[in-house]
Amino acid sequence: MTSRFIFGNARSTLRGIALILAVLGLGCGAAFSEGATQLKWEMLIPPTEPLANFPEGLPSEQQEALRSVLYWKGHPSGELSEEFALQRDEAKKRVDADRETLSKQGVDLDAIYERYVAWATEVERRGTLTEKTYDGKRVAIAGYLLPLDFDPAGTTEFLLVPYFGACIHEPPPPPNQVIYLKSSTPFAATSLFEGVMITGTMRVQSEKKDLSFVDGSSEVASGYLLEGESIEPYQGDEGEE
Repeated sequence: MTSRFIFGNARSTLRGIALILAVLGLGCGAAFSEGATQLKWEMLIPPTEPLANFPEGLPSEQQEALRSVLYWKGHPSGELSEEFALQRDEAKKRVDADRETLSKQGVDLDAIYERYVAWATEVERRGTLTEKTYDGKRVAIAGYLLPLDFDPAGTTEFLLVPYFGACIHEPPPPPNQVIYLKSSTPFAATSLFEGVMITGTMRVQSEKKDLSFVDGSSEVASGYLLEGESIEPYQGDEGEE
């Protein structure tokens, strides 16, 4: 299996999950529409056995060697720019040197890489698991809006994410921590990552949406669809009595 993971990316995934579990009180103690089940983001993650962060358990020398392997394998030979080709060659030299050094210590660098691939694959798999309990339920949840279409008059399609800055110049949260929001009426966000409380009907439904940036776009996967009936500005618990 050719890894498409970067060491920091998988670690960011776990860090993102940890952030979710302590997420700024969003979804807690706010007013919401009567009859809606109030959700916290961690409620969208089905319970599983704890998964240790394998790479961070390695000695620092082995972590650095693994990073070199991931960089090298993440840039396969082919049509690369001269700069990337040189960087790949340098990474390959480091891998060969690290393999020899670790081998003298009785450590198999290739086995470490295979263990990493298995661990990162499991991290990704868990991120796709969804909680079926709320399928078809009327819910309320707080989060941060990312418009999928920038229209001064408002738009009806958004991504809702659990923490400020998600998806911007870093790996997105796992799909079970991204909600594709379809609003019944246009909503004009006043800023990127506007804090809001959404009330609507939740669907367990996978989607992939292109999120546009100034310098390009990125495809983001979501595990839930929320048919929004209301969007209200929300600032978390700050300032509440």
